[in-house]
Amino acid sequence: MFRTTRVLTVVVLAAVTALAVSACAGAQAAPEADGLQTVRLPDAVEYSQLPLKYAEEHGIFQQNGLKVQWVQTKDAVVSAGSGDVTIAFGPTTSHLRAAASGAPIRIVGAGFRTKGPFWLIARKGIDSIEQLKGKTIGIAVPGSGLETSALAILKAHGIAASQVTTVASGVNETAYGAVTTGRVDATIIHQPFAALGELEGKTTTLARSWEYLPTYQTGDLIAGTKTIQNDPGLLRKALKAYYEAYAYAKSHDDDYIPWLEKHLPSINPEAVKKAIAVEDAIWEDNANLDLKAIDASQDVEIEVGHQKERYDTARYVDLDFIPKEFVKPFSYPDPKTAGN
Repeated sequence: MFRTTRVLTVVVLAAVTALAVSACAGAQAAPEADGLQTVRLPDAVEYSQLPLKYAEEHGIFQQNGLKVQWVQTKDAVVSAGSGDVTIAFGPTTSHLRAAASGAPIRIVGAGFRTKGPFWLIARKGIDSIEQLKGKTIGIAVPGSGLETSALAILKAHGIAASQVTTVASGVNETAYGAVTTGRVDATIIHQPFAALGELEGKTTTLARSWEYLPTYQTGDLIAGTKTIQNDPGLLRKALKAYYEAYAYAKSHDDDYIPWLEKHLPSINPEAVKKAIAVEDAIWEDNANLDLKAIDASQDVEIEVGHQKERYDTARYVDLDFIPKEFVKPFSYPDPKTAGN
């Protein structure tokens, strides 16, 4: 059993209240003069979300009868529940907890990937996970899937949470800065920063989280219950365009990777290229969600103290709108442990 030294408080009441009073979700969105409906998406500014903008530039949304309005949002659950965005990508277990706590959202499909794309990297001089005992570990954000994954990797190598000091080191550039400046000895992080650390000779990659928690679900799409009830046609189009967007980017990597490099000007282009290559195995673009895997993921969250009880997954998942052509069989690697 994992042990933590914090008490995690998940605050959902304020979000639920904000959703309840919002008047942003209204009647069905009619096509405009150009014949296109507007799909509202969280502004895609991160490495993993940029395929959506690439696809927009190449007409994928227009081919589905849509035009995109990019929305600035700090809380995808609130924005989806209020109708400010049509669909939003995010962490599966966090979304499930929010829905079970009263947020008017449903999980309506898988993300373009569901396996944890998290990398445990360490400062130079640390070459094995066993060396992390007694060290300071960045866990991104308390209660996040990154923290869960970091603790699972440590446990697989015989290191309990009580045998390290965990620090909320942030994500992306912030987390990378924490490990490269020595504020932490190691951190759990997204790409392309693991690849960047190797290229710059500043960090060593120790583990990939999906090999330790292969069925842990980390990515899904949510929609507000008002969107589901009032505009199911728009939701169907939005989901189809989402999966087509990622499939298009992946199948045009000769063009997409240079495009991506230009949109991440602060990152070494070679790191971007390497990140795409090393995560190819988990870029599945499978619209279907494995409810049994979500239940198993809840058990992991309970074990680390992020959740008190298992929720009835089926109550908060609605897969009636996913495009059938993107439904694929589930496959998972054998879980990795120390020594294999």
